[in-house]
Amino acid sequence: MSSRLVIEPIASEEALRECATAADLAFVEQYGSASRRCEVLAWRAIVRRELGAEVVISHDDYGAPKVDNPNIHISVSHSRDRVAVLFSNGVCAVDIESVERDFRRVASRYLSAEEHALAERYDIFAEMWSAKETLYKYYKKGRLDLVKHISIMAYESGVLRCSILGSEPIEVKIKREGKLVITVID
Repeated sequence: MSSRLVIEPIASEEALRECATAADLAFVEQYGSASRRCEVLAWRAIVRRELGAEVVISHDDYGAPKVDNPNIHISVSHSRDRVAVLFSNGVCAVDIESVERDFRRVASRYLSAEEHALAERYDIFAEMWSAKETLYKYYKKGRLDLVKHISIMAYESGVLRCSILGSEPIEVKIKREGKLVITVID
């Protein structure tokens, strides 16, 4: 498999409930928000369609979704009316964001001074926010400060070179699809 990214519109809750398993329906009852239930049902539907209806979906100690096959890793993301699921043979992460959000307004929450200058130079604020979210998911241990612990060091034609807690460089791939920014580590 290596990796496969699926991005789809989020269907109505009624349509998603029709194809959901009893386990999926029971799981989403914890959410009071209809939009949150739809997001969760949508990514679970993609996982079941791609891996089979019998796949067991659970969450790790930090809340990241996983499946019962140790050779398949998943990562999920959603943005307004879209959901993304990344399938991979190794640890992976994905994030999708709408470029219509104003990421400049909150830049001090996620960018160091050096990263802010890089974002200004290439006008990639949404990409850098999304990359930091992807790196956070990739780390899978929680408790990371987006400014202090995750560093974006360079930008080169659709790739951000990054580091988590001073690690070896990690490449985050960037893609634009309509009004979405998609960042992937696979």
